[in-house]
Amino acid sequence: MIVRMGFAVCGLFAVCSVYAAESLHHELHVTLQPEAHRLVAQDTITLPRGLAHGKTFRFSLHTGLAPRVLNDKATLEPMAPKVGAAATVYTEYLLTLAPGAWDIKLEYGGEIFHALSDESAELARGMRESAGMIATEGVFLNGASAWYPRFEENELISFAVEVRLPKAWDVVSQGARTRHDIDGEVRVVRWEESHLQDEIYLIAAPFTETTQTIDGVQAMVFLRTPDEALAHTYLDATVRYTNMYSQLLGPYPYAKFALVENFWETGFGMPSFTLLGSKVLRLPFIVNSSYPHEILHNWWGNGVYVDYARGNWSEGLTSYLADHLLQEQRGEGANYRRAALQKYTDFVSSARDFPLTEFRSRHSSTTEAVGYGKTLLLFHMLRRELGDDMFVQALREFYRRFQFKSASFDDVKTVFADVAQKNLDASFDAWVKRPGAPQLRLHDVHAKPDGDGFMLSAIVEQTQPGAPFPLNLPLAVHLQGVETAYQSTARMDDKKLELNLRVPARPLRFDVDPEFDIFRRLDQAEIPPALSQVFGAEKILLLLPAEAPAPLRKAYEQLAQAWRAAEPDKIEIKSDSALKALPKNRAVWLLGWENRWLAKLQPALQGYAFKIDNDSASIDAQRYARAEQALVISARSPVNPAVSLAWLASNNPQTIAALARKLPHYARYSFLAFQNSDASNTLKGQWPVVGSPLSAAVRQEDGVKVVVTAGKLAARAALVPVAAK
Repeated sequence: MIVRMGFAVCGLFAVCSVYAAESLHHELHVTLQPEAHRLVAQDTITLPRGLAHGKTFRFSLHTGLAPRVLNDKATLEPMAPKVGAAATVYTEYLLTLAPGAWDIKLEYGGEIFHALSDESAELARGMRESAGMIATEGVFLNGASAWYPRFEENELISFAVEVRLPKAWDVVSQGARTRHDIDGEVRVVRWEESHLQDEIYLIAAPFTETTQTIDGVQAMVFLRTPDEALAHTYLDATVRYTNMYSQLLGPYPYAKFALVENFWETGFGMPSFTLLGSKVLRLPFIVNSSYPHEILHNWWGNGVYVDYARGNWSEGLTSYLADHLLQEQRGEGANYRRAALQKYTDFVSSARDFPLTEFRSRHSSTTEAVGYGKTLLLFHMLRRELGDDMFVQALREFYRRFQFKSASFDDVKTVFADVAQKNLDASFDAWVKRPGAPQLRLHDVHAKPDGDGFMLSAIVEQTQPGAPFPLNLPLAVHLQGVETAYQSTARMDDKKLELNLRVPARPLRFDVDPEFDIFRRLDQAEIPPALSQVFGAEKILLLLPAEAPAPLRKAYEQLAQAWRAAEPDKIEIKSDSALKALPKNRAVWLLGWENRWLAKLQPALQGYAFKIDNDSASIDAQRYARAEQALVISARSPVNPAVSLAWLASNNPQTIAALARKLPHYARYSFLAFQNSDASNTLKGQWPVVGSPLSAAVRQEDGVKVVVTAGKLAARAALVPVAAK
């Protein structure tokens, strides 16, 4: 891959490049001293020749690293510190080159040690971060750490970094490893990357490495605790998914992909590696869910960069081609899309909504629902409009044109329009530049005989405020005596659409968007009660059980206080004895078997397979004993179906403490059970949807009495077949 240093990787990794003098290059030699939180570095910086002659540059370096120039080709001057938090992390310098100079050598060293941030301000979105850390637990340095000079004039760089560190340690960065030696009590490791990058990462710890190369794919695993079986599970998945995405999109752009275990819980995706926390990477479902998502980021985000100033398209596209695709391969694509729409409906009020051009990164459930969910459905709607073959052709062309360049939503639109030979301005203006989503209403569905068939008529309206959204409405008509539904698509550009469909047999039922193919705000009847409606509520009341034994009461209070600390403006805590009636204007958590308002739960779940008594509860006829299981149940409030009611109960204070951390990650579910002994999950599920306003029995104008039955919808092929194991 790296021709400049005499090292190349092609084959599957068919993108090879040579460092060009038009880009900025760092040649770094670094010594890490974990116990002292220090690094010492020499950096030979090659500046673009066309810009370098006699020019003054500005760069940032971590405060306290005290750089000095080692040759006579430049002078260095620190700038006055800026006011603000960033000034405590880095110092700015002016570097003036001598005439004819275009490379300089700097030496610097000092301490970098920033504690981890607090948990995220919102439940379930917590991922702690550090501005940079060199410690005995490990080393985490990225561009924001300013551990190397960061120049304003050149955002994208190439680099080589050679690191000396304790023999028992190892280090990972982007690109290809070209040296890995032991020199006495010191390990020497060199990583090189000639493809242009937006920052340089340095991750180090006492790792155990496992590596294999199959079909040209170099897969690497760096674990803090040796585990050969786990390592090979990830190695096999690396080969499988890099091959799958290479065939779909184009050659994998890097020399390797590595799983690296972090010393705190993270889910970071970097160019050519991912940094996962110890607990995260050992969850059994991660290897075939989140892990392929991180691999795919090497095409989107780390292969084609994001023009963040104009919106982040990468997370939604990666989610579509990883998380959604994997569910689609299992026949669960429609359920995944419904869950994404439900998250948007539950967490994004009109006051919180924003256009995709304003999405930068996920830091809350609202930003996730818009930035991931809406973008995901944007690409799904494009695929439905263009067809699978043209959609894949457009993806491959987008990757080809913008590899190692920054791209925006406008660039996405241009490529897709070029490939499809179609004007997509109206669609992208509506879905990318506008906030909001359509809300649909179906009415006046009737049919009459028409020759040897029937004419079905219906009205579909967009009921949201403001202008209409352009829609290609999927339609399904269930016909008498026909096993497979009649399916079609109707274009809707106005707020009202009068449909007239000629069908070959008597229509019994008519469905609009039955498989959740368009981005829209769901009607309440399309959404089962779920914890997301409680966590996403504007206001939440937690009711503590006054009659619970003291240890349990204390555990519930600690849970409530922890949740309130994350979202103090929306969460209120009261004793269950302080109320005369359940409030109508906020979501309510009932805590404990002893809660005086627990009797309200059963009527709230009228029509669902749920029963409760003093010693147990049953869900779908399965009994869960109070002494053995912790239960979490969601419903709609019996005093106002527009707000949510949820119940959490356990006989074990330690289980309650564990659920305080766990539950926000189960927000999509209606009911859950956990073992009281160890808080392991034993049940998770959703209540059935009891009706949809976009499904209607057809009124027969000729007066014929019919029995409404449903035909099967046509099977859909996944965008990519299941990857072979």
